Amino acid sequence: MSRGFYALTSGMLTQQRKIDISGNNLANINTAGYKKEQAVTSNFGSLLINKYKHNGIIEEATPISSVSTIRAIVGNNTIHSMGALEETGNDTDFAIMGAGFFAVDNGGQILYTRNGSFNIDEEGYLVLNNIGRVQGEFGDIYVGGDKFDFSPGGSIIIEGEESDKIAVYDFLDYNSLRKFGEGMFLADAEPELVEYPTISNKTIERANVDIAEELTDMLSSQRALQTASQAFKIYDMINDKAVNEIGKI
Repeated sequence: MSRGFYALTSGMLTQQRKIDISGNNLANINTAGYKKEQAVTSNFGSLLINKYKHNGIIEEATPISSVSTIRAIVGNNTIHSMGALEETGNDTDFAIMGAGFFAVDNGGQILYTRNGSFNIDEEGYLVLNNIGRVQGEFGDIYVGGDKFDFSPGGSIIIEGEESDKIAVYDFLDYNSLRKFGEGMFLADAEPELVEYPTISNKTIERANVDIAEELTDMLSSQRALQTASQAFKIYDMINDKAVNEIGKI
């Protein structure tokens, strides 16, 4: 098959994947602590262009440059920049100021998130809905009810005494984090406990998604997809004429 078909098809697939990623970012704009994703593209193979020079019977080749006819999506890059903070007035809402993640026990599997929109389950434990119990320095955080105090350092204070402290973890390399659902991550490396975190109560961190930027990227990808699609049709017509008309001459 002609290289032109490969180039146009890869371009269409790449732009469609970019549209899907932007669409997912926009769909999670109201998900607390969500971190947007970007597509990572790379050349799929390359062609080396050489300049040839004959010196007698010896042929010398000097590389000029390399070119690739195909671009492909090789993965998604998660942007871990901090989102805007929003005051909610809800006692069970928390936001980490600076780097770090909350830890949530999901059936024995620890997940990490910036989503601090917590609740209290029927047994009195602090939970992230549909995920699991929030972890403190002593395990599952028990608050009993909605009558508790909180210090910016993460301490849960019940009847004047500190019962536990919300654990905040950080990682030397965020590439060790693997996405597990929207705004949730699994870790391939051991986290470090942040000794002196700063946590804001009655506040949540919004998604770090810029609506204008995502819509602009999506529109750009849609136009590129349409252009590649039209070029594909023209290329197909030219090949058809080459086979059915020029071939008769």
